[in-house]
Amino acid sequence: MSRTKDYYEELAARGFGDTGEQSVCLECITDEGLRSQVADQLTENACSFCDREAQAGEDPIAASFELLMLSVMEAIHFFYVRSNDSLYWDDDVTRRYTSQEVAEDVCSGAVSDSVLQEIFDCIEHNHWNKDPGAVNPGDAFRYAWDDFRQTVKHKTRFVFLSIPEESSRHPDEYGAAEILEKLVDIIQTQDILTEVPAGRVFYRGRMIDEPDGSYDASSLGSPPDDAASVNRMSPAGISMFYGADDIATVIAEIGAHTSKRFAVVGAFETVRPLHMVDLANLPPAPSYFDPDGRKHYYELLFMYGFAEDLSAPVTADGREHIEYVPTQVLTEYLRWLPDFSIDGILFTSSQNDGTACVVFCGPEGCANAGKETTNTVLRLQPDSIKAVRVVAGPAPM
Repeated sequence: MSRTKDYYEELAARGFGDTGEQSVCLECITDEGLRSQVADQLTENACSFCDREAQAGEDPIAASFELLMLSVMEAIHFFYVRSNDSLYWDDDVTRRYTSQEVAEDVCSGAVSDSVLQEIFDCIEHNHWNKDPGAVNPGDAFRYAWDDFRQTVKHKTRFVFLSIPEESSRHPDEYGAAEILEKLVDIIQTQDILTEVPAGRVFYRGRMIDEPDGSYDASSLGSPPDDAASVNRMSPAGISMFYGADDIATVIAEIGAHTSKRFAVVGAFETVRPLHMVDLANLPPAPSYFDPDGRKHYYELLFMYGFAEDLSAPVTADGREHIEYVPTQVLTEYLRWLPDFSIDGILFTSSQNDGTACVVFCGPEGCANAGKETTNTVLRLQPDSIKAVRVVAGPAPM
């Protein structure tokens, strides 16, 4: 009797019933993180959910379904807690979810439909909810970023790092300054800082009324400080190099708010490797079925939302001077304060899906070929300058 009691207590604790002799092959698992949890423990020759079978003499092709369920329950507990363990019985405010709802939320798209149905049938019937005693890390990141945006737009922007902040109300929360430190940490640890090799080409252009043919690095490169206007990553008076991977993206960026009919474009190549924050090609969010992936899951999700914010279109109605402030402050922070070198940022254009860039250099960093100095970062390629008529789409002249 004691053994039977212990068995049922074990089933209740793990959250799913007896799986019998069922097995599942890797073809029925689509999430790479979940596949990795069972891939090295294939012990069965046939899958219970499809027609795959190992031929005589072949290695096993399937793992026990119980093993899969253990990983599934770990992932569910990453997002939810049992209501019986976390809520008062008379709590009628906190939203509850059925076991099938949480299983579908976590597992839909990770396994085949037949495996998902068996998960529904196998999981214990409980009610679940978000942990009321914890701050969701994704929410903590978002709240902190929004707080930072409001602080530098409407309270203080030049000395906010020096102003003492109130202690965070929860250990998982971040203050306006702390979120910048966290961003730098994520950039460094999640391989978001990439090395752009020497020879990488960035196109840069300017809108003109009529082409006249007299352009070089001094007129196409970063503007003089006294001519540097307000931009997404830099305030007026601070010159930086804005460019893109292709001519179409350059014209989409520079032609968005002008009636001029032509653009003159040139190709600048990097003369040395640059360390750039790559927000245009973020690594995929890790699988929450992988214990290591769960450690960084919310960090990467935040970076995806952050990158979208950074590339969001801003209407040129005069308020762009305010709307650009958060990205300007962030850019200055990344340029000067980390204990490792950052030379610029790659980001998705707000005008199309192309990759745009900002390189942290003024006019002294741009040079014609053969005129490079020790300050040169970008060299204008000979014979790359072309005038483009800006119509429905750019057409080289």
